[in-house]
Amino acid sequence: MENKTTHSGISLEKIYLSLEKYKWLLISLMLISTLFMFITIYFTPSVYLSKSILEIKSKPKIPNDSKVEREIEILKTFSVNKKALEKIDFSVKYFKSNNYKNIEIYTHSPIKVNTITIYNLNIIDKEIILYPQKDYFTLSIKNSFKDVLFKFFSPQSFIQFDDNQKYHYGKRIKNKFFEVIINKNSEFKEKIKFILCGSNRQVYSDIIQKNLKVQQINPDASLIEISFKDTLPQRGNNYIDALSKSFIDLSIQAKNEQNNKVLTFINEQLNKTKAMLQFSEDKLERYKTTHKMIEPSIQAQKYIEKLSQFEIQLSKNLLKQKLISNLLDFASKNSNLDTIATSLIELNDKSTLQLSNTLQSLQIKESNLKSELTSKHPQLITIRTQMDDIRHKIVYNLKNLRLLILQKNRSLNTEKSSYLSKIETLPKKEKNIVNINRDYQINSNMYNYLLKKKTDSELLVVSTLSDYKIIDKAYANKKAIKPKKTQLMLFAPLIGLLLGIILVIILQILNKKIASRDDLIALTKLPILGLIPELKKKNIQLEVYTDLHSRFTESYRSLRTNIDTKIPNENAKVILITSTVANEGKTTITSNLASIFQMAGHKSIILNLDLRKPTLHDYFDLHNEKGMSTYLTGQHTIQDIIFATKYTNLHVITSGPIPHNPSELILSKRLTELLEVLETRYDYIFIDSAPIGLVSDSIPLMKLANQNILVLRENFSEESFLSSIHNIIKTNELKNIGLVLNRSTSKSNSYGYGYGYGDSDASVNS
Repeated sequence: MENKTTHSGISLEKIYLSLEKYKWLLISLMLISTLFMFITIYFTPSVYLSKSILEIKSKPKIPNDSKVEREIEILKTFSVNKKALEKIDFSVKYFKSNNYKNIEIYTHSPIKVNTITIYNLNIIDKEIILYPQKDYFTLSIKNSFKDVLFKFFSPQSFIQFDDNQKYHYGKRIKNKFFEVIINKNSEFKEKIKFILCGSNRQVYSDIIQKNLKVQQINPDASLIEISFKDTLPQRGNNYIDALSKSFIDLSIQAKNEQNNKVLTFINEQLNKTKAMLQFSEDKLERYKTTHKMIEPSIQAQKYIEKLSQFEIQLSKNLLKQKLISNLLDFASKNSNLDTIATSLIELNDKSTLQLSNTLQSLQIKESNLKSELTSKHPQLITIRTQMDDIRHKIVYNLKNLRLLILQKNRSLNTEKSSYLSKIETLPKKEKNIVNINRDYQINSNMYNYLLKKKTDSELLVVSTLSDYKIIDKAYANKKAIKPKKTQLMLFAPLIGLLLGIILVIILQILNKKIASRDDLIALTKLPILGLIPELKKKNIQLEVYTDLHSRFTESYRSLRTNIDTKIPNENAKVILITSTVANEGKTTITSNLASIFQMAGHKSIILNLDLRKPTLHDYFDLHNEKGMSTYLTGQHTIQDIIFATKYTNLHVITSGPIPHNPSELILSKRLTELLEVLETRYDYIFIDSAPIGLVSDSIPLMKLANQNILVLRENFSEESFLSSIHNIIKTNELKNIGLVLNRSTSKSNSYGYGYGYGDSDASVNS
């Protein structure tokens, strides 16, 4: 008979049986998981979400304006957040103890840590404890288990200082890790804990970037939602409000940088023109007082108007030149040219304005890709190359525009000179009054023009205030966003159960023991004669006599029936019971099986031929001073070694004293003679033999038996045992072998499996 497979695999029944076996482990893991989750939730600070809505107004004068994308990226930058951090302090966090957990204090901390200088970055996020005394205080550091563990690998990173050092409020505290001044705000007796979070740059990297989120609410609306996660909702609200204000202030400042420079230049020109106007006005008044006034001719008046137009145009060009110079200076110092758009509109330079808008689009693409790609990615390199090209084109266009204005100025000055020459041809008196009127009119027109430009520039500065508007000030929901206590407490036992199931499955995969009848079916073609359930009582006794209707007794009746159907009808039937190794229950099965046959009216006898480790005599309260060993050595006769039991027609031959040569004794002719005699006296002869997997004592006996029973114990016998048994059966050409699975946990009402598994002659064929 062939071995089916080397491993039975995992069946649903095996998993179910394993889960039932380890049910208390599963329940324990569920309880532990729930308790662990409860403790975790208790000590985990609640996190709240603060939100604010900011409106970005459209700018119709600038084509292809991205409206909000650029502003979103700017809001995330350190430069904007730095301004907010200067208003909302994240550099130190204060805590007090309450019911074994830390509660952060925001506005009513009894101490204030100021003038912070950090010398060792490892101090950041470490819990420093301040113990108040009557006239001083002490400080200690709380190192985590991880810190202590890593102390052995990186001693220089371990933070420790003198816990007994006395410090005073308002005095500088300096050690090799930090330097601070701690001021007292109010009286307190309990210890206060604080954490140094580092500089604004470190706070931005460690706290702000992880908790700040900026997004557009709707693609069709220029509305930005700013959200921030914090353990203190009030601080979260304050930070978002500070960030929004800083963003607006910086944006206005950037947009007005060019306008302010132009406005400054206009004011300078306005002051000069005002002085010249005052001078020409005084000169005209003096001339009127001392001379008889004559009106300029119509032709002279035309000359004056033309010269005034030339002067105003030259002044306009001078403003444009100043604006271009400012733009070129700005472009040489900044790579971001977003703010030049307004000035380009003033210059009416549409081609350069288009380049500026294209540059903005590329900058937005670059910002989006930077979070996904490395700086050396070909796509980023291509975009940055395009941006550099556009910047060079913008500078090139501005320089060309400046040259064009210079050419226009030369042309205007030429025309101006021709009109001045024409005035020189006028009569002296008319020429004098024309020159005086010309100076006054030109200065007056220039002054009015500059006043208008000043007003326009001031309005342009003021108009930038309306580009941004806070729609909703920061607010936080009273309900924390995490931890999600209800969901976590519901999932905790499920997680424990899942971990338990995974653990059981892993144990099942690693388990090479026979766990069920299905394992036997998968591993061998040897017939399964019966399943014997596990006894709850561990004391040695004949259970079949104790409870005639128990599952245990019924399993032996089923086994008896299966044996009877497989053994030919002969005068006496020899049944040998063995096992693969010790402790599989062969002696218990031998005793109870013989008893169940006796209960059916069969005269039965049990021979204990396990001469190495006999225990059969204990089942029947017999002494073991004589038995098989003394008979086989010729010390006693057959009649001397047969013991009657308290049960009618059930006799026992014990093993006797343990001999030094059990294998040789079993081969003795006296054994054959004994069996021949017993066959004439008994219906059934049961042989309790030594484990076949350990010694060879049972092999010659198995050839004498009508039925050999191999006992295996559920969740004890190794699957590899069956491979060894198959080899023994094949090598020794053994037949009539059936299996009994002891201590079975199967819930089946039937324990007979003799039919359908192999032939009646259970041998191993090659």
